Amino acid sequence: MLTQLPHKPFAFVVLAASSALALATLSGCGSSASSTVSSATAQSAPTVVTVSDAPLGSILSARVTLSSVTLGSTATGSTPASVLSSPVTVELSGLGAVQEPIEISSLAQGTYNSVTLTVSGATVVYTNSSGQIVTATATLASPTVTVALSPSLVVNSTNELQLQLAFNLAQSFSITGTTVSFTPAINTTGAQVGSESPGDRQVEVTGNVVSVSSSSIVVQSGDSGKQFTFTVNGTTQLPTGVSLSSIATGDIVQVQGQTQTDGSILATSITIESTQSSSGSGGQEQNGAKGIVLVVTQNSAGGIASFTMLPRENFGSSMSGNNGSLTVNLSSSTTYALPEDAQQAGLTASSFTAADIFPGESVTVSGTASGATILDATQIMLASESIPATLVATPSGTAPDFNFSLTIAAPSFLTTYSKMVTLNGTSSTATEYGNGLTQSGFAALAAGASIEVHGYLLQTSPGTFALYATKVAQIQAPETPEGGSSGDN
Repeated sequence: MLTQLPHKPFAFVVLAASSALALATLSGCGSSASSTVSSATAQSAPTVVTVSDAPLGSILSARVTLSSVTLGSTATGSTPASVLSSPVTVELSGLGAVQEPIEISSLAQGTYNSVTLTVSGATVVYTNSSGQIVTATATLASPTVTVALSPSLVVNSTNELQLQLAFNLAQSFSITGTTVSFTPAINTTGAQVGSESPGDRQVEVTGNVVSVSSSSIVVQSGDSGKQFTFTVNGTTQLPTGVSLSSIATGDIVQVQGQTQTDGSILATSITIESTQSSSGSGGQEQNGAKGIVLVVTQNSAGGIASFTMLPRENFGSSMSGNNGSLTVNLSSSTTYALPEDAQQAGLTASSFTAADIFPGESVTVSGTASGATILDATQIMLASESIPATLVATPSGTAPDFNFSLTIAAPSFLTTYSKMVTLNGTSSTATEYGNGLTQSGFAALAAGASIEVHGYLLQTSPGTFALYATKVAQIQAPETPEGGSSGDN
């Protein structure tokens, strides 16, 4: 649980990735740990660890176990400072430009000049050149990498900081035939929270509600299993007809927030993805998953009877054992919904129905589980996804409402499952910009610029798709490790 310390500095540590951005989550090696901040001493500062990433287009899921992440200093007599209390597993392909907190720890005050990261395992699910889904355990070619922090990260008693470690999956994973290897390729940046853009401070957690009060909500991440506290105030957006008092323990929610200069995380919006009342579970913990639709099965009337998906996050104890695909059965009582930020981006409640489900789409499902591989859905909610692409031309329109076209590189799950080559997108007043990209900078980008767009993908008619952007970020090349190459641990 994140405890606010008004007079103590926080360092928000973020893992990310480039080449296609996708938010990843650090998890506690399958454990359901709670992150707690205790009072910091005069010589230390609490550290909030979050994560995001950028996936290789053909990768459907990538889980990487980090055994350690340490910050190094060139100061005389200094020792490396760890930002992980224990090894953690990261799902690197699913969340995109939005970041998710993964751990809170205390970081000693001082100036840090480098980051050393060690990986102890990597598993990937990807589509091969024949369109087949392959699961492979990667060989760790060089498990340890050290990169410089530029500028250096200064931790003192008057500032709250954010450290971003951005994985580049395209350069981290090497897939040759049936052989997969992994060498971490990352970018590193550090900045004061108060100097960052709203987009770079944005975080997101989806999972089961642990507790809720008039001023906060605690959520257990469906990916990491860790618990995080978001403060709530009058600016927090809730669905129409929903109040904090109507949210119950065990409900599945998506909370978006922004890191604050006082060390807290303020919830900017809360989406209810499944409730006890909607599922008829009688106060039981909700079960569900968030991931990519792989195959859609029609009934005799041509409607969608079920679909198979690959979960990137699982919710509820019944789904905790799912390590592969999930069959989702639909019925006449299944409902369809949009998250709050999707509606802010311009989608209407009627935009998403069963007829709009297609292979390659990202969804969040909830309902009654039959073991860990079958779910009878009570609700299907459209989920955001991150799409790496290049601009066909400079965006048109007037800020904040831009229209743009993207070329999607093959192979990717969208080119494989949805047969997409190009995709039209729109931005709005709800669109954030990150990784050094501003709204005016986006408007000036030329054809061929590499970007990642995080948002909601709809099928407007058979074979025609539209992307509603909630965040746009630049894709950055990974930094050269110190010494010119990765080193073995």
